[in-house]
Amino acid sequence: MNKNFRTVSLFFANALVYGLNSLYYCFIQIYIGEYHPDNIAGILLSIGPFVSIFAPIFWGIFADKAKSKNLVLAISIIGSAVFYCLLGAGHSFWYLAAMLVLVMLFMSPFGGLIDIITLEYTAENNVSYGPIRICGTIAFGGLPMLLSGFTGDNIFVIFYAYAVCAVAAAVSVMLSPKVEGHSTAEKRTGILPLFKDGRLMLIFIFVGISQFTWAYYLNSFPNHLTGDLGLPQTIWGINTFLTAAGEIPFFLMFTRLFDKMGMKKLLLVSLALVTLRYAALAFLTNVPIMLIVGFVTGSATTIFTYCGSVYINTNIPPESKASANSLMYALGNGIPKVLAGVLGGQMTTIFGFTVSMIICTVLCAGGLICFFITQRTKKLSY
Repeated sequence: MNKNFRTVSLFFANALVYGLNSLYYCFIQIYIGEYHPDNIAGILLSIGPFVSIFAPIFWGIFADKAKSKNLVLAISIIGSAVFYCLLGAGHSFWYLAAMLVLVMLFMSPFGGLIDIITLEYTAENNVSYGPIRICGTIAFGGLPMLLSGFTGDNIFVIFYAYAVCAVAAAVSVMLSPKVEGHSTAEKRTGILPLFKDGRLMLIFIFVGISQFTWAYYLNSFPNHLTGDLGLPQTIWGINTFLTAAGEIPFFLMFTRLFDKMGMKKLLLVSLALVTLRYAALAFLTNVPIMLIVGFVTGSATTIFTYCGSVYINTNIPPESKASANSLMYALGNGIPKVLAGVLGGQMTTIFGFTVSMIICTVLCAGGLICFFITQRTKKLSY
């Protein structure tokens, strides 16, 4: 098959896979919130992330051994679609809990696998990563904005949209350039040696801080907009789109920024931006300014995860890359999102949105201080 056609398919694959993520994370809390109060919804929203602590690791090991990482990702996409659509068939606590476990079991490797497939292909073929990844950013922000106008009348639209996008995503992934697993019996090292890499573990910690606060924001901000501020759901869709659009300049200029600033300064900027985001959102009620803050700080969380993927792609042996990237998504995304789900609903119930945002600000500021301290240590400095 024509190489250019496969490369174009990779563009579509990135867009659709990240689009599927947005359909889950931007709307699931609205669906659950229609049937359960904040504290119960928080427990339900923590179930998926709890599964994602463990599931991505096994998917990553599987992908490293597989003849085609593309096929592994396609299987996970179709599996997630089946159970995501079944979510709409009931709304009792135990039914939703069971379905959320199964959805996240298949959905958890999305980010790690599409990133490593794209990074391996672009590195080996001297293709720019930024424009391909931008497709994911546009879809992540564009799909919620497109659907937000319909979900106010019929939240079940998200299930139909997910099914259609999942089929298209699986086809696009299989038509993309094939990336094979590199692990063999002779080369197999497992995941334990990864924990000895101090710089990698430090990235996981910063990813964890950013993902905890980001998950709390995704879980609570839509209800803050519609409930506390009395705004229509379309504002949440517009905000999501602008926040995602804020990533575009970063991906367009990443190569130049990375060459000029290095990983250390990029991580520093990201920590500063996430601190600014939650400090501003704690007190803002003006919608235009709120949307501007979302756009300006849009790249903050992504910088952590992308720097982690770049570090893995350049410093981790080929036979362990998918495992390492999946481990980052498990430890950096899974555990923080469990805590955000369990604690987040309680935080909102006890303290309210404003104080909870201040707590997120303090946490990010603590990460910023930790970063300055660790960078004085040679073994941890980037």
